Amino acid sequence: MTSVLMLLSAATELPLTDGSRHTTGFWPEEVIEPEAVFAAAGITTVIATPEGAPAGPDPAGLTPEGTGYSADHCATLHEAVEALRPRFTTPVPLRAVNVEMFDAVFIPGGYGPLADLWADPDCGRVLSAFHQSGKPIAAVCHGPAALLSSLDASGDWPFSGYEMTCFTDEEEADLGLLELIPWTAEGRLVKRGARFSAGPPWGEHLVRDRALLTGQNPASAKPLARALCEIL
Repeated sequence: MTSVLMLLSAATELPLTDGSRHTTGFWPEEVIEPEAVFAAAGITTVIATPEGAPAGPDPAGLTPEGTGYSADHCATLHEAVEALRPRFTTPVPLRAVNVEMFDAVFIPGGYGPLADLWADPDCGRVLSAFHQSGKPIAAVCHGPAALLSSLDASGDWPFSGYEMTCFTDEEEADLGLLELIPWTAEGRLVKRGARFSAGPPWGEHLVRDRALLTGQNPASAKPLARALCEIL
C-alpha cells in the first residue's frame, strides 16, 4: 500500500522581532484537506514531528477571522481536527523515521516550520534521504521552509537552483506580519539558491521541479495533495 509521511511542526509559538510571541501550529486546512485526498486515493499517512512532540493546530486556522471561511465551514474543520487529534498528539519521532517505508513526504504549513523544522537535524536527514532516493517531496505554504534543514554530503543545499514557491512576502504583508516575523520563507529560500515562483496572492499556485512539488498558500494545499497522488 502507498504510504506518505506527513511531516508536522511541533512548535506552538514563533518569537517576533518586537519581543512578543505569535501563537502557531500547523494550519488545519493544510492537514485536513490533503489527508482527505490521500484517504480517498487509498494512500495511508503517518504523522511525524521533531522528537515525537505533540503537534497542534494554529487556533486562527479554525476561526472565520483567521481563515475567511464561514462559521459552518470552520466548525467542519474543527470536527475533522478533533477526529485526527489522536494521531497528531502521538506522532512518530522524526529520528525514528525509515524513509524506505514511505513513497513520499508531505509538509503542511502554518508558521510552525519557521520555528523548528527549518533547522531540525532529523528533518534534514529525512528530507535528504527522500531527495537522494528520488521520492517526491511536497510542501505547502510555510512548509517549504523545512527544506532549509537539508544538506548534501558536501554541506551544500541540495535544492539550490530548484524552482519552488511558498507563502510569499506579499502575503505576509497582507497579514501585517512582514516586519514582525524574524525571517520569511520566501526570503530565506531565495537566499539559499531557490528560483522563486509567486502566483497572485491567496490564489492556488503549484510548482513542480523534478521530484519537488510546492504550493504557495492554503488554497494550494488540496491541489498539491492531488498532484502528489497523480505522481504516486
